[in-house]
Amino acid sequence: MGNQCLSCLRKFVQRQNIKNMSELPQIDIHQQDETYTKVDNIDESENYHEHSEEQILAISDNIQETIDQSIDIFLYRIKTTKDFEEVFKDDQLVILFKSFKIAERYTVIQVKYEFRMKKTSINDFLNYTYLTNIDQFTTLQTNSEFQQIYASFKKIQFVESREYVFIKYQKQLSQNKYIQVLRSINSDQSQQTTRGIIYISGFLLEEMQNQEIRVQAYAEIDFKIKLPPGMIKKALSIELKRALQQFIY
Repeated sequence: MGNQCLSCLRKFVQRQNIKNMSELPQIDIHQQDETYTKVDNIDESENYHEHSEEQILAISDNIQETIDQSIDIFLYRIKTTKDFEEVFKDDQLVILFKSFKIAERYTVIQVKYEFRMKKTSINDFLNYTYLTNIDQFTTLQTNSEFQQIYASFKKIQFVESREYVFIKYQKQLSQNKYIQVLRSINSDQSQQTTRGIIYISGFLLEEMQNQEIRVQAYAEIDFKIKLPPGMIKKALSIELKRALQQFIY
């Protein structure tokens, strides 16, 4: 891995092609102020703090606070959330589903999936160019560390069009592991347009042998609709399989 730290988010905005995992932003994993919860069977880079449901569901209006929380919450959720229902599995892709209600009103869905892709596909994958149901994807604010994005998604089966305002942030966790996370943020734009909340979503990317990338994904989203979980599960499973087909290796 190279020692040069590059501005990956700017590269994504400019649509430059990323061919090597070393081109993603790098950090010194030893420079951490806080003590993380030690977890068995994973390396130090994936340690995390525990979070209460209230902390996870509390969307901030502060960009730095959102960034600081996002990776920790993602790792906590993907490593500790249990009792998923397996909705699809073959030799290349596994999709797991779970849901819960907030105040008996809206259903929050939790989706976890895993697959492997070629290293040369990173740029397209992390820019969401494969999501054909995106109606609008606008960068509201950006710098070398993050992007604030407004995204509008077209209707998919039973789920009407949705809109989100969120922070997209990523960094290197260790020599061969990288993470990208999304988390909704409260803003003037979101209060006017948002029809949905991304409590946390993201990808843990691990560079393997033979030019492969192992992708572990997790999403926890409130679509702000009252459809039965079974209907949402069916729609998401179909769309995920369709969207990921070009990347699965």
